[in-house]
Amino acid sequence: MLRALTFRGLHLLAFRGLNALAFKGLHVLAFKGLHAFAFKGLHALTFRGLHVLTFRGLHALASRWLHVLASRGLHVLAFRGLQILTFRGLHVLAFRGLQAVAFRGLHALAFIGLHILTFRRLHALAFIGLHVLAIRGLHVLAFKGLHALAFRGLHVLTFRGLHVLPLRGLHALAFKVLHVLTFRGLHVLAFRGMHVFTFRGLHICVFRELKVLRL
Repeated sequence: MLRALTFRGLHLLAFRGLNALAFKGLHVLAFKGLHAFAFKGLHALTFRGLHVLTFRGLHALASRWLHVLASRGLHVLAFRGLQILTFRGLHVLAFRGLQAVAFRGLHALAFIGLHILTFRRLHALAFIGLHVLAIRGLHVLAFKGLHALAFRGLHVLTFRGLHVLPLRGLHALAFKVLHVLTFRGLHVLAFRGMHVFTFRGLHICVFRELKVLRL
């Protein structure tokens, strides 16, 4: 059984017309020096038992019409030097058992048409240097067991069509240098167990159609 898979010096990795891609029992998957990673027409991408997934020097990661992206047992997900991350048509994105997610140097992150985004038992989620984060059409965004959520250098954060945003057990939420925060169509916003809530440099905060706010 394959335990470690490493790509070094690969510039372009593309899948066109592939229906399913699954990694079972792989512990380490690393891409070093990869410039572009593209999925076109891929329906399901699954990682089971993967401990570490690392992208270094990746400039663009794009997925079109990926329906399901699932990870079970992944401990660390790291992106270094990634500039653009785009998901179009992704319906379900689920991480179970993920402990840390880090984005460094990411300029733009967009989810278009995503219905469900779930993190379970995630300890830390950090965005450093991200300029634009846009989520359109997402119905449910849930963080369960997340301890710290940090945005540094984020200028624009937009949620359109999000109905429910529950944050349970989150201890610290920090935004530094955030200029614009917008929620459109959000019905329920709930914070349970929040200890620290910080906004620095926020210029505009807009809630449209918000019906329930629980602190």
